[in-house]
Amino acid sequence: MEDQEQRKRNELEKGQTGSMAELDPVRMISSSPAEPDAASTASPCPIELVLFRHGHTKWNKERRYLGSSDLPLLPEERDGLAAHRELPELTGDFWRVYCSDLLRCRETLAAAAPSLAARAVYDPRLREMSFGEWEGCTYEQLSDNPLYRSWIDDPAVFTPPGGEAWAAFAARLEQFLTDLLQEARLSTICCTDPIQQKQNERQKLRVLIVTHGGVIRQLLAKTQPGVTFRNAIAPPPGTAAVIQVQ
Repeated sequence: MEDQEQRKRNELEKGQTGSMAELDPVRMISSSPAEPDAASTASPCPIELVLFRHGHTKWNKERRYLGSSDLPLLPEERDGLAAHRELPELTGDFWRVYCSDLLRCRETLAAAAPSLAARAVYDPRLREMSFGEWEGCTYEQLSDNPLYRSWIDDPAVFTPPGGEAWAAFAARLEQFLTDLLQEARLSTICCTDPIQQKQNERQKLRVLIVTHGGVIRQLLAKTQPGVTFRNAIAPPPGTAAVIQVQ
């Protein structure tokens, strides 16, 4: 039973507390999450989402639940993130730059891509889920709590005391993604000639999103066929997942 509970806990925490095993950054391809409506016709530009996860904080290292609490990065993280400035995921042109308004994400953007920080939109919709009274707690501290055990089994039904309901978390990310895709479809930046698009990779609309593990998992679940929040894998802290949305 204990092994089963630990597996469930690992599934839910994966990508949130910084406790997952170090993996190579992943590059995933998706189809559009929704068909364009009749008003936005035609030849929508390919969109590349660079989902960059913030670096480690003290609570990440200690495997504590970290959602809306506004902790800074560990001091040593900044040097590591600065070394990522030449990664392909962070170089080149970006059509839009978005960042969670929480400090750990703002510091990550400033360290990893300082030239982009001034033009970023710091959007509270990109915040991690709030764990309410469970913020700062470990699994061991909560494991005997019946509500916590119910939440582990079905977070869509049960909510942490004082925390954010799953429906609210999912809705704000759905709205962010909808707004972004609609703006991209209305953009006049990219060429509508499919032949010229193939000849010029720069016609792709690249979007950098600096955010949290749980947010990345939910965005992957909304854009990747067959992927759910539970089986989505966020990149390790301080690295990126890259997906194409057509």
